[in-house]
Amino acid sequence: MKVIVGVHAVTANGGVIAPVGMDMVALAAQKFAVPVVVVAGIHKLCPLYPENPEVIRTAGVGKVLRLHGFWKQLVSLVITDIRGHKPSYVYRLIADYYSSQDYVRYGKDALFKL
Repeated sequence: MKVIVGVHAVTANGGVIAPVGMDMVALAAQKFAVPVVVVAGIHKLCPLYPENPEVIRTAGVGKVLRLHGFWKQLVSLVITDIRGHKPSYVYRLIADYYSSQDYVRYGKDALFKL
């Protein structure tokens, strides 16, 4: 038995941004020792690290996004268009698909930290 989840984005630290409620599904799966498999296309890899989720709500978005993130410790496997990867390897995948010029540096209180 496995939990298979589609997500909105996979962050560089291996965590995910998913629809509301998926964090509870992942926590329940962890409680019962069921692996959580995340399915996301290569285009959903995000080269940034989420630090302050409140900034998402004020980052120029017209309405509040209904998203939740959950920890990479809850994810057993990330499956992309190419193959499956461990969450700790996602940063390397992102380095293959993004150049360092794609990263934008923000201040200490910003959403993303590189």
